[in-house]
Amino acid sequence: MPHVTIKTGIVAADGHEEVLTEYLCDWPGCSNVAELVVGVVAGLRAMRVVCHEHAALLHKRAPDAGTA
Repeated sequence: MPHVTIKTGIVAADGHEEVLTEYLCDWPGCSNVAELVVGVVAGLRAMRVVCHEHAALLHKRAPDAGTA
């Protein structure tokens, strides 16, 4: 997942520069901020995160959990 870091140039009370960090949606071509974790592989320290828009698309595609 793309990771974006912005240095603000503002010095915090502790004397360090404030840094803003965001993850971007893993959906190809999407530049929205990621807000929901779809899956995690702890052994690889990897995760898939998406924005609300693409999370809704994934939810629509998922088979019904109640019909097995």
